[in-house]
Amino acid sequence: MFETPQFVTGPFTPRRVFLPDREYGLALDALVKGCSDVLVVSSNGQKVLLGRRKVEPQPDWWFIGGRSKPGDTTTAAAARNVKRELGLEFPESRFEVVANYSMVWSYREQEPTENGTADLSTVHMIRLTESEEQRDISLDPKEYHESLWWDIEEVLSQVDRFHPCLRNSLRSLKAKWALEALEKASGGNNDAVIAEKARLFVAAMKEAKSSAPSIKVCFDTIAGKYVPLND
Repeated sequence: MFETPQFVTGPFTPRRVFLPDREYGLALDALVKGCSDVLVVSSNGQKVLLGRRKVEPQPDWWFIGGRSKPGDTTTAAAARNVKRELGLEFPESRFEVVANYSMVWSYREQEPTENGTADLSTVHMIRLTESEEQRDISLDPKEYHESLWWDIEEVLSQVDRFHPCLRNSLRSLKAKWALEALEKASGGNNDAVIAEKARLFVAAMKEAKSSAPSIKVCFDTIAGKYVPLND
């Protein structure tokens, strides 16, 4: 739970290969790519840093993150993506797994754009210190309109304004924190406190459980909201 362990069988040497746009587009048609995305959380645990992207496949508020590379642990990829996207460098050990998701998109940036793309994403969290929150953040203006610290409860309350995967990851984050609170309480001898923390953990896990194996939505650009996609 709340982990994505890596199993390496035999010697493995990563091959750093650059694919031109045409070949990369063909790869996207044939393969599911791995991603490591990150919930960057404020020191008080109440806010999350999101970027409003310009480019497909998700030109809206989204995680900080991107592709992983062959041989990466998910946390190593998360650390590299945060350094690339935000200009902030953190050790791999600071990143904790929150959840894993399958994502399918109808559009992508590479031609032919209407072919779409598919991802398997591990979402992580990193909790910043107060001083780290004050650092300058430099998102690539070619990929992002802006970044903003959002109140986590505000994101969760706006059912149709934020992508359901993003909202689910925040519910999973709260479940992770509830488990940590239960584990901490289990080190003591107060059965009443342990029982209450266990109740809260079970409730948080129920909240984080997906409502269906496949949740299908589309983004209404005029209304600025996500609406169910009918088959």
